[in-house]
Amino acid sequence: MSKGRLAIVGVGEVPTGVYPARSRWDILYEVCIQAVRDAGIDKNDIEGVVTVAPQAQPRLTAEISFGKIPEELGLKGVKDVCICNAGGASTSNCLRMAEHWIHSGLAKIVLIPHVTVHSTIPAPELISFFATAGMDLQWEYPFGTTYNGVMGLVAQRYMYETGTTPEQMASVVVALRKWAALDPNSMFYKKPVTLDDVVSSRMISTPLRKRECNVLGDGGAAMVVTSAELAKEITDTAAYKLGEGAVYFSACPILRDMKAVDKGYGDSAHAALNEAGLTIEDIDVWNLYIAYPFAIPLMLEAIGVCERGTAGQFIMDGHTSPGGKCPVATMGDAVGRGHTGSGVSMATYVETARQVMGKAGERQVPGAKYVFQNTSGGSGMNNIATVWGREVS
Repeated sequence: MSKGRLAIVGVGEVPTGVYPARSRWDILYEVCIQAVRDAGIDKNDIEGVVTVAPQAQPRLTAEISFGKIPEELGLKGVKDVCICNAGGASTSNCLRMAEHWIHSGLAKIVLIPHVTVHSTIPAPELISFFATAGMDLQWEYPFGTTYNGVMGLVAQRYMYETGTTPEQMASVVVALRKWAALDPNSMFYKKPVTLDDVVSSRMISTPLRKRECNVLGDGGAAMVVTSAELAKEITDTAAYKLGEGAVYFSACPILRDMKAVDKGYGDSAHAALNEAGLTIEDIDVWNLYIAYPFAIPLMLEAIGVCERGTAGQFIMDGHTSPGGKCPVATMGDAVGRGHTGSGVSMATYVETARQVMGKAGERQVPGAKYVFQNTSGGSGMNNIATVWGREVS
């Protein structure tokens, strides 16, 4: 059971962008210091560090795996370190590990950081990594399957089955970029797009156009977490974890049963809501993360926020955009923030915490009390649904 056992008390983040002059450690220092200061604690109060594994950065991964972060930051109270890799679901598993450490008594306060600098990785290495990571090397990769290819097939199937039009799918990007335009940490801050911008961009993998795919970026973020009990002593603006649900689908996309995916999204979401003692109607913000924008309407329908085949028009009518009645992905998801590998899920958790804490600036949803957040790893291998709130009921 997760209800009321964990709380986020501090966050830190650098804007996503292209920073070849900044080292990974430079960014790690900054986001960790921000998170500690935001929590209002001494750095030596941190007793554990659980890090999101960087993608396509083997040297940095090795340094973190062998415990360099506490030494670099001078965290004298740390008792143990760990690194978690589950692709886009890594941050969820870092939070789970922190929750275990806290309630086993190993650590009272845990730091969870992430950093990615794609801009200094040679292009052939990036292409090779994203062409093969998560792809079955016997049954998928030899036939030209890539992430854009897989996601294009899923999007095509969804549009065929629901009657969702290309314009409705493009409106998802428009809505996400409206949120991103309000976020100083986005690559696309103050850069909204129009429907015509999206539908006129070149085709990448039918039906996905250029503006419906991701842009790789550099970035980093960190969170400080503790028990719900201690959080109340540290701050009066903590974000409390109220519920969780999870489902596994498959590692190999071509073997994935999309009907099972629809059911799994719904089942995991309602498991989290039930544990939190809430319903769909109680949720103020739906921070959906799955990297490609077509999944936003798919998930809204699978969870039950919208009837099957209606989410595209629902989004096109502005209901998920700033000022709408159903705020969705208030940092703009990966297509609005810029893709920082597994760090997109970290950025989404930071945004969830900010919405609950009332610290989201121009993106703040008035009166946001409960936020739903999900993460998904690999090429969509699983779904981890969580619910966060201002207080433990």
